[in-house]
Amino acid sequence: PLNRFVMVQALLELPSSGAVIPSFSVRTAKLIRYHSAQDFSMLGLEVALLLLLFMDAIDKYLFFRNFDVSLRQSHWDLYDLFLYLLVFFIVVFRAVAVAKFAALSFDPSVRIYYNFAGAMYWYDVGEGFLALFAWFLWFRSFKFLNELSWARVILQTLLRAAGPLVGLSLSGFLLLLAFAHVGLLAFGTEIHDLRTFGVALSSCFRFIFGGMRYEEFRAAGPLLGPIFYVSFKVWMVLIMVRFFVAVLLDSYREVMQDRKDRWRFSFPPAEALASDLVAWIRGQKIKTDVNVDANDKHHFHGVKDSMLEDLAQQVDRRKREISEMDAREMYEELQGRIGKMQKHMDSK
Repeated sequence: PLNRFVMVQALLELPSSGAVIPSFSVRTAKLIRYHSAQDFSMLGLEVALLLLLFMDAIDKYLFFRNFDVSLRQSHWDLYDLFLYLLVFFIVVFRAVAVAKFAALSFDPSVRIYYNFAGAMYWYDVGEGFLALFAWFLWFRSFKFLNELSWARVILQTLLRAAGPLVGLSLSGFLLLLAFAHVGLLAFGTEIHDLRTFGVALSSCFRFIFGGMRYEEFRAAGPLLGPIFYVSFKVWMVLIMVRFFVAVLLDSYREVMQDRKDRWRFSFPPAEALASDLVAWIRGQKIKTDVNVDANDKHHFHGVKDSMLEDLAQQVDRRKREISEMDAREMYEELQGRIGKMQKHMDSK
């Protein structure tokens, strides 16, 4: 069975100017959520996901409480907190939809009118939050891809270009509003894609990626049509889009310049093997140096002892000289030493 509820709404508006404005909407919803074996398998997966999220939330709570770590220090933990809030809203909205549907006491064998508007509204809200959660959940995979060099470069490029991209987005949105308003006023009665402001705004955004027909604008206005077409292509396509690409390219060059002394290829198992190999080579080199020192120690033993005796005698002699100085001589000696140190630092 399809297990789908369909609600068709027809609306007739009677404005004060006369005539009738009809409109309709068709909405479908799966209000009986668990009906077949496949539905119950999905129920098991949903319960497993909720248990994993609950255990992860408890683990993070205990970690931050025991180690006294601030949540603001980890951006990914804040991201996880946002995911927990989305899951909470999904559960709440689904519970409300189920309660609304249960209040109707639906019986398919009874031929009476059931008002599914409330249940379908909360079902649609819950599905919207579920779609949002799915998008953010897939985006969270970048946390694990960050261990790879190419994914780390992408994230660092986007983070570095975030500020300029926000400014360009605001500027582009203002230009888009301006073109939508001009198109509505100049060609709203001639071009179907510019019939209302909302439709004109979405159409102008679509025109950036193609679908803008020059003949249609020329037929709508022999003078304003070509001017609008050329202005839109120059400002939105040639200037704004290229600015976006230029900002991303500059950020990418800066990131690669910062990473020029690092490994070009990053793969955690290979990096771990290489680090172990480097540590082993260094250990072998240290052992070799120690063996050489032990073998050659008898050649330099007498020299080292004589040098130590000379140094000890010089230190004792200097101590006696300092003890025989009066306060003024000691002060002058310290000033001289400080002057030499400053001169040495200036030369450095």
